[in-house]
Amino acid sequence: MSAYEPIALETKAKLERQDTHKEEDREPRERWGNHIEFILASVGLAVGTGNVWRFPYLAQKNGGGAFLLPYAVMLLVEGLPLFYLELALGQRLQKGFLKIWSNIRPYMSGIGVGQIIVSFQMTAYFPMVMTWCMYYFYLSFSDPLPWTKCEDETDMCCRNDSAAYMWFETNLRSSSSIEETGEIVPAIIGCWLVGWVLTYVCLFKGIQSSGKAAYFTATFPYVVLIALFIRGVTLEGAGNGIKVLFTPDFGKLLDPIVWMDAAGQIFYSLSVGFGALILFGSYNPVKNNCSRDAAIIAFINCGTSVFAGIVVYSVLGFREATLGIPVTDVQGGPGLAFIAYPTAVAQMPLPQLWAAAFFFMMVLLAIDSEFGTIEACIGPLQDYPFFQRIRREILCLIVCVILCLLGLPMCTQSGIYVFVLWDTFSVALPLLFIGIAECVVVAWFYDLEKFCEDIEYMTGSQPHFYWKICWKFISPALISIILVASLVKQCLHPAEYSVYKGCDPLNPTAAKDWTEDVPFPWWAQIIGAIMVMLPVLPMPIIAAWHFTKQILYRDDNSASIA
Repeated sequence: MSAYEPIALETKAKLERQDTHKEEDREPRERWGNHIEFILASVGLAVGTGNVWRFPYLAQKNGGGAFLLPYAVMLLVEGLPLFYLELALGQRLQKGFLKIWSNIRPYMSGIGVGQIIVSFQMTAYFPMVMTWCMYYFYLSFSDPLPWTKCEDETDMCCRNDSAAYMWFETNLRSSSSIEETGEIVPAIIGCWLVGWVLTYVCLFKGIQSSGKAAYFTATFPYVVLIALFIRGVTLEGAGNGIKVLFTPDFGKLLDPIVWMDAAGQIFYSLSVGFGALILFGSYNPVKNNCSRDAAIIAFINCGTSVFAGIVVYSVLGFREATLGIPVTDVQGGPGLAFIAYPTAVAQMPLPQLWAAAFFFMMVLLAIDSEFGTIEACIGPLQDYPFFQRIRREILCLIVCVILCLLGLPMCTQSGIYVFVLWDTFSVALPLLFIGIAECVVVAWFYDLEKFCEDIEYMTGSQPHFYWKICWKFISPALISIILVASLVKQCLHPAEYSVYKGCDPLNPTAAKDWTEDVPFPWWAQIIGAIMVMLPVLPMPIIAAWHFTKQILYRDDNSASIA
C-alpha cells in the first residue's frame, strides 16, 4: 500500500494503529507553535494591501452594493474550494508542495515547480508596495505633511494637486517611459533595503520566527483599521462616501466584466495557487479540522475587504465635503493609497497621527503577505537532501538577496512602470493555469473519492457533496472561463501602463489628466510573455518527460503514486 493511499480504505485495526503512531516515527517537520499562530499567519498571508486599495475601488466601479453579490458567489464557488483543497493537501501529506504533486503523480510534479516559480516572481516585485508605504510612513511625521505644500509656490501644477505632484515628481521622480530608466531614487532604494532586512529578520528561523511575528503583524493592522473606522465615520461627509460605495446598481450585474473582476479579486486576495497555503497546512498536525480553518480564514479575508472599504470611502466622503473632489474621482492601487487618501487625511485634525497610522497599517499588511510567499520559495526546497545540508539561515539569506537584486530596477525613475510590468504579467495568468491544474489533478487523476476519504481521516467527517461538485466541475470550469477571457482580452488589447506626462503649468488640469495609458513596448511584451510562460511550461515539459521515460524504458512505476 502506498504512502498516500487513503486511510479510509484500511481496516479498522490499522486505523487505530495509525492513530497511535508516535510523532518521532514520522519524517521530522517544523510545526507551528500552536494553532493560533497558523490562523494568524494564514490571515496575514491572505489579507494584504489589495483589501484596502483594490477591493473598495472595484466595488465602487462595479455597482457598489450590487458588487457584493458576484463577490460572494465567486468566494463560494471559486476561492473557498481551492483554499480548502490546498490546506487539506498540505496537512494530509505533511510535505512541501514540490513533493506533494510528485507523490500524487510524478508526471504532475510540474505543478509544484510552477508554484515555486510564481512565488519567486511575486516576491521579486510585491515588496515595492511595502517600500512605498515605509517611505510615506516616514514622511507622515513631517509638519506640515509634505504632500500638502509645494517647495515652489509658483508651480501651478503642484498647487493644483500637491499630493499627485509629490507622488510622481518628488517621490518617484517618474521618467517619461519604461525605456527611460533614469537614476536610482535614493529614498526608494533606502526603504527597499530596510524592508528586505526586516523581512530576513522575521523569516530566517522559519515558522518559529514568522509564526511569532504574526502575533503582531497580523493583529495590529486591525487595531489601526478599527481606529481609522471610528475616526472616519465621525467625519463630515462620511455617510455620503459610504453611500457611494454601497448604493447598488443592479444593472451592472449584466456586465460580464463585473463578474470577472469579482472572480479575479477573490482568487488573488486569498493567495491560492502560490503553494504557500499547502506549505502552511503541512506544518499542522495531521488530525486537524482544515475545513473549519479554511472557512474561518476566507471569511475573515473577505470581511476585512468590506470593512476596509467603509474606512476608505468614509474618508473620501470627507474629502468631497472639504475640497469638493467627488468620491468617485479615484483610481485603484497606488492612486488611492498615495494620492486620494493622503489628500483627505491632510484635512483632518491631527493629520500626522492618522497618516502615520494608515501607512504603518499598510506596511504590516504588505510584509505579512510577503512572509508567506517567501516561505513558499524556501520551505519546499528543505524537503530535499541537497538543501537540507544548507542551514536555514543561509538559505533564507541567499533567497532574500536574490529577490532584493531582482527588484532593483524598480528603484529607478522608471520603477513604477517596471512594477506595473511585473504586476500585469508575472502572477495573474500563471495562477489561473495552476488553479485549473490543481483541481483537475486532485479530482480526476488522483481520484476525488480518495481525497475525500483522506479528509474524513483528518477531520472525522466527509466533505459535503457541494465541495466535491466544486472541485470536480464548477471551480475548474469557472477558472477556465476566466483564463480564456483574460487571454482573449490580452490578445485584443495589449497590456498598457500609465505614463506620467505632467501638466502644463500655464494650464493646470486635474491630476487624473497627468497620465496617459500607452502599450508596453515590444521588448516589454516579450518579457511579459516569458513571465507568464515560466511557471506554466514546467507542467507539460515534466509530464512529457515522464511519459517518454515510461514508453522508452517501460518504467511502470513512473506513473504510480510515490
